[in-house]
Amino acid sequence: MLNRLFAGILFAGMLSLGVMSPAVAQPPVTETNTAKNVVETFVDVGPGCEDGALYTVTTTSNFIEHATLFPDGRGHFTFTQTGTFVAVPLEDPSLPTLSGHFTVWGGFNANGKSVNGTFTFNINATGSDGSRVHQHELEHFNTTPTGAEFFFTRCHN
Repeated sequence: MLNRLFAGILFAGMLSLGVMSPAVAQPPVTETNTAKNVVETFVDVGPGCEDGALYTVTTTSNFIEHATLFPDGRGHFTFTQTGTFVAVPLEDPSLPTLSGHFTVWGGFNANGKSVNGTFTFNINATGSDGSRVHQHELEHFNTTPTGAEFFFTRCHN
């Protein structure tokens, strides 16, 4: 639900930087970025493993990302974002407003022959009607040296 596009963009940037680096005997380049109390508002499909209603979601979170890029094209990237959210139903006012906590984590690796990445998303929320929402989502992909691509996703409510 949250920041999937962002994770893909960051991974693509990390991969392109790693692939374009010259192969010389130099140490890896590492970079760590943090942000605190970041407020974002967006529209997304409401919680649950199946498609749901549209919600306007406002998050307040802390974020850390770390990248290690080697001159030979290898790279490692990881990020964690955690915080609170309020999700207000956009089209159906009979649905409860949800508030709670979320954590998103992603890790990606590339070595010039293969690429892999794992992404997790967790929320715990309480609805304005007293309902409870718990969701854990896991996504993983890898591309082998032959170019074969594999992907799976698991979601638990």
